[in-house]
Amino acid sequence: MPEEVVAMVGTAVVRARQERRRVIVAAAAGLFAACGYRAASMEEIACRAGISKPVLYKAFSSKLELYLAVLHEAEQVLGETLTSALAHAEGTSSIVTATVAAIFDFADIHARSAALLAGAAVAEEPSAQRAAYRAATACTDALLDALVPYPLSRSEQGWLITTEVIAIAQACARGWAVTGKPLPKHEAVAVTAGLCWSGLAGVRLAAPKPSIHTAGRVPTSEL
Repeated sequence: MPEEVVAMVGTAVVRARQERRRVIVAAAAGLFAACGYRAASMEEIACRAGISKPVLYKAFSSKLELYLAVLHEAEQVLGETLTSALAHAEGTSSIVTATVAAIFDFADIHARSAALLAGAAVAEEPSAQRAAYRAATACTDALLDALVPYPLSRSEQGWLITTEVIAIAQACARGWAVTGKPLPKHEAVAVTAGLCWSGLAGVRLAAPKPSIHTAGRVPTSEL
């Protein structure tokens, strides 16, 4: 068989496997989000994916491996949502608002991923809890990075304060989503951002560090 044909066949096989994996993860994500890790069965996941159990086990050796793959995908979605929101935010108030808006968008637009990470946080499986913790930590790190030009007078407070901002935003977004979104999202974001900002504004900030974006002009909306 010519090398070109072998290469084409190999590429087709790889693509088929990638597509099958995508279908399996999507099917599993829906079931895990709906009924949790313990109640979900590999048989039901295989049925939803339109494959047999032996084929499912060829792709994922265990339900836990599949669950962690689903959580990893949810982590990536959250990270991308937050990174995109913070890309153009300048000034502490704007950064806090962008962070809160991103977390509400995640709960609203990516409701399944949000439900998966919320469920993982209280799951009995330690590796799932670690995945939820990584997601929260990634949010905290992203917020800390965005606030680098606006340091606290006591830098050791930074991690605690940003962790609290993320926790408040996640709790409010989750509550807003599960209660049927009683407020328009922009209002819910404004209320939550105001709550976070009121707390952050009570902490003394050091002089902002000059950066490419701030050099040569006075930052607005800062303490």
